[in-house]
Amino acid sequence: MKKIGYLGPKGSFSEEAIHLFLASQPEFNETTPALIPFPTIPRLLFACNDMEIDWAFVPLENSTEGQVGVTMDTLGQTEHLFITHEFVHPIDQCLLTLEPMPLHQIERVYSHEQALGQCRDFLEKHLPQAQQITCLSTAEAAHKISSIRENWAAIGPRRAAHLYNLHQLQERIQDILLNATRFVLVGHALAEMSGGEDKTSLLVIADNTPGSLYRILGEFSKRQINLTRIESRPSKRKLGEYVFFFDVDGYVFAPPIQDVLWALKEANISVKLLGSYPKAQPDESIF
Repeated sequence: MKKIGYLGPKGSFSEEAIHLFLASQPEFNETTPALIPFPTIPRLLFACNDMEIDWAFVPLENSTEGQVGVTMDTLGQTEHLFITHEFVHPIDQCLLTLEPMPLHQIERVYSHEQALGQCRDFLEKHLPQAQQITCLSTAEAAHKISSIRENWAAIGPRRAAHLYNLHQLQERIQDILLNATRFVLVGHALAEMSGGEDKTSLLVIADNTPGSLYRILGEFSKRQINLTRIESRPSKRKLGEYVFFFDVDGYVFAPPIQDVLWALKEANISVKLLGSYPKAQPDESIF
């Protein structure tokens, strides 16, 4: 049986999203892969890189908090992985407690750092007295408070409340109500051209010299290739050196994108292909 790994444990937004993603993909309808939870995103992606699982399902960016840095950094460190699909999932954060209690009695709030960031205004306004403690996932936070009778709370999905028998003290506490996370499915082979709208993701290492990024962007611009996302991350080699993640419209073997890649190669600019895959078409009401 094929295996898909996700950021667990059960009750995480990743698990909630992967069930919806699989239901939307005809290729997985006949034989549903086994779902394997992992405690961290690096362990999940490296397990996929080492062929322990067939695919990894990971969050890449959020409409409120932006990039999921650990996903981008780990993708940059792997050698044999390609993004094959993307999936946009609306995120509603809930304040969960073991029993009903007034907000002013809550002493600690546990959650993933992205969830805490998405609820920053709510926490400052309604829970200024509560200590914020970061967990590896929202599901881990829910599991933690479910086993200890303290005045603690967790931020997480409704599914976690059902799984761990928690009370939903408040719902939709995220600062931006139209909140969504972009997940990607990562595998070992490049996806075929979809016949519809495709997207290509690239990692580019630019020289730390004046105008280097400008020249790279110019190669896309003069071929009228639309860049839908550009993010920078520290190279982790030395202070002040960065790598850039690009999402561009089109399939990697389309002549204009091939022309760009060839031009960058001739300029001794390092480029890593992260994948070419069908562009997600989320429900516009999410945004």
